Amino acid sequence: MKNLKYLGWTLVSACLVIGISGMGCGGSDDTTLAGEGGASGSDASAGAGGSLDGSAGDANGEGKAGGGGTSAGGSGVGGTGGGTAGTGGTAPKTCSGDGDCAQPTPYCDTAAGVCVQCMGDPNCTNPNAHACDLTTHKCVECASNANCSGAAPYCNTTTNHCVQCLTTDNCGAPGVKACDPATNHCVSVCTGDGQCAAPTPYCDTVAGFCVQCVGDGNCTNPGLSVCAPNHLCVQCVDNTKCQQGNPYCNTTSYKCVECLTDDNCGQPGVLVCVNNQCSCGAGKLLCNGKCIDVSADPDNCGGCGHQCNGAFETCTSGQCTCTAPLQHCGGPGGGCVDLQIDPTHCGDCGKACGDTQTCASGNCVCRPGLTECNGNCVDLTSNAGNCGACGTKCGQNQACDNSKCITGGCSNGLNECQGPNNTVACVNFETSPLHCGDCNQACQNDEICVQGNCHRYAPAYTCSACPCDAVCAALFDNQHQCCAVTGYTTPVCVSGGSCP
Repeated sequence: MKNLKYLGWTLVSACLVIGISGMGCGGSDDTTLAGEGGASGSDASAGAGGSLDGSAGDANGEGKAGGGGTSAGGSGVGGTGGGTAGTGGTAPKTCSGDGDCAQPTPYCDTAAGVCVQCMGDPNCTNPNAHACDLTTHKCVECASNANCSGAAPYCNTTTNHCVQCLTTDNCGAPGVKACDPATNHCVSVCTGDGQCAAPTPYCDTVAGFCVQCVGDGNCTNPGLSVCAPNHLCVQCVDNTKCQQGNPYCNTTSYKCVECLTDDNCGQPGVLVCVNNQCSCGAGKLLCNGKCIDVSADPDNCGGCGHQCNGAFETCTSGQCTCTAPLQHCGGPGGGCVDLQIDPTHCGDCGKACGDTQTCASGNCVCRPGLTECNGNCVDLTSNAGNCGACGTKCGQNQACDNSKCITGGCSNGLNECQGPNNTVACVNFETSPLHCGDCNQACQNDEICVQGNCHRYAPAYTCSACPCDAVCAALFDNQHQCCAVTGYTTPVCVSGGSCP
């Protein structure tokens, strides 16, 4: 025993020397101000925490790890009783004012010159952690009894939680009630089970007070079938009670969980253990077994399975956005259109061209094959009022055939459509946008005449040459065809299986 004690003091002395030279011996809290605690000793207790000034912590606990740390977060030193060395922490950010700091440590402790979580209670806005511990500069439930009230009026300054009692004197009935140090609850004093009642029906005869259980046999709830060291019926105290899905026991909460460390997640470097759940880390989601950055993945944009239109959209900041120079106006293909060539959105969303027009450079112009005469788009090859040129009129009983006024029937392959003054327009029912399949049957502005039928069409926005399969499939889910049509600056996708 003397040798053990001497060894403990030797380690403390070593920690003090190390602390002065800038290396920590003990553990840090989650603000990473000091080095992490040493590993468990023979009684599985955690090492004592280090302080900002590198002073030594408790080194003589039974089998506990040695204490002491530095603001630089140096490596921990093992304590007596078999405790192993702790790992190094992360140095806090230095500062001279709040402007040098950011979340999660937005305030500057100018005395220590480091960024901290809080400098006073007003800095703590979380209702469940509304007090500033001026030792650790962390927001906690309580730092003193002044922060507690009601059924839990005392502050356990070790855990920074409000509790019912700290000592038996707090329970107000000496000899009748005692403070259970494991739970900080007032319980009945006893020498046998007969003096106890629900919810603490069993007597811990060693401690001398009533508890919920003294062994697993006292725990009859299937989900809480184990008696923990704090004499509460819990889900587990080790992994043996945990099943597949949640195979590990969190011995702090006594609950079965999915993971305790990153290694438990089975995909090193991919999945990490956060709050006892395997996850992909910040900014990523687990989609079909893979960690995906949903802020940029076009197949999982903003969430698993949310696909962008690959032909016209990219994923930006979790939103499907149109690929430049396309703009979102609604409609097929995810609603992305080229305002320079789309006849239904020409120059601006919703600005549609007339049925005899198309869109070029953001302006409505006459369709290919038609010419503007006095504000109207006409076919100079067949219009008897503008035959071959604007204003050239055919005489009564004449026909305009291939831009010439003739007397008699139309050429082979052309069809007669009656005009004013008994004039005739010689047209091709197979291809004419004004007489598609029959006289005066005009196609709409988003249609083109194919073999005597009006078929929907759209410019193949991002494609410069056929076949443009991906673009046309995005525009028309059904059968489609990519066509190079005379007079159009880009290929056009036509609904159906044929080109004009």
